[in-house]
Amino acid sequence: MAIKTDDVFIYPTDTVWGIGCSLNSSIGHARIVEIKKTSKNKPLSIMFASVKDIYNNFHFPEEMTLVWLEEFFKLETTLGYPLKASKIKIPKWATGESHYLSVRSLETEVVRSIYQDIQAPFFSTSLNLTGSAPIISTAEALTFQQKLAPDAHFIESNKQDDLSGSSSTIIFFQENLDFEIKREGRKIEEVKNHLMKLFQGKNKNEINF
Repeated sequence: MAIKTDDVFIYPTDTVWGIGCSLNSSIGHARIVEIKKTSKNKPLSIMFASVKDIYNNFHFPEEMTLVWLEEFFKLETTLGYPLKASKIKIPKWATGESHYLSVRSLETEVVRSIYQDIQAPFFSTSLNLTGSAPIISTAEALTFQQKLAPDAHFIESNKQDDLSGSSSTIIFFQENLDFEIKREGRKIEEVKNHLMKLFQGKNKNEINF
């Protein structure tokens, strides 16, 4: 059954199971808040079907090339970036009081199928009640859906339970490349090494990790 704009869906990411809805749906967004029992002002990450979509829809400094971003998003990461740098319209209710957007890209069959249905980027957050551990198994995800979100589409992958089980590394950037690591995931050392490529000629000790 095709996913419609206001529908909520549960799906596997590269790290944990997620729950999402179209970026254009205030109804879906409100339903996710209700299901997770979280604050309506808490910003959710936005998932894009390809890194190229992210690159084309934001104003990035020249150092953050498409190639650099493609490698960055392979490292289980979320990129926080100033809302004002977005080239696309972001609903005001979608970001709470934050001046940043958190964006991700997973070029997987599941994400492509979702995007094909709704034809838009989509909100994505971990599948769990707020304060509880994220769900990493298909069985637990299905139980959650049946008990707490029976109206949500349940989307499985051919690579069942092939999830890292660790939340993504979150890095917030300014447009001048100043950055802050908000959360460290399991590939943090690889991420730090990749960040160094943005600062050619600088010693690692000079960069505020």
